[in-house]
Amino acid sequence: MANKPIKKTVMDRFNRQIIKDYKKVFEDNANVENFTYYLIKRGIIPTERARNYAIIRDYQKYTLDTSGTMNDFCYTMEADYKLSEKQIKNIITKYLPKYFLEKHIDYSI
Repeated sequence: MANKPIKKTVMDRFNRQIIKDYKKVFEDNANVENFTYYLIKRGIIPTERARNYAIIRDYQKYTLDTSGTMNDFCYTMEADYKLSEKQIKNIITKYLPKYFLEKHIDYSI
């Protein structure tokens, strides 16, 4: 079952509330790094999703910086992520298109 795009107004409401809650917790230490940590700690962003995003971004950087293949990357990252080569390859093929398409927010009013 595919997720429906979320309305922009709902996203704005979520942003206002989450930032308000975050500032209550971190007060003077409110910064981007703490915000990401807060979202993961509260379960708003699942740890697996954060890991998968990191793998995708590492893979993108790897393909720009080297002439290596996906298999080379998966072999190299196996120890860093404590996942098998096959698991890393599956994450790349499944999530690379999902993370970089802006189809999740409906900007219509």
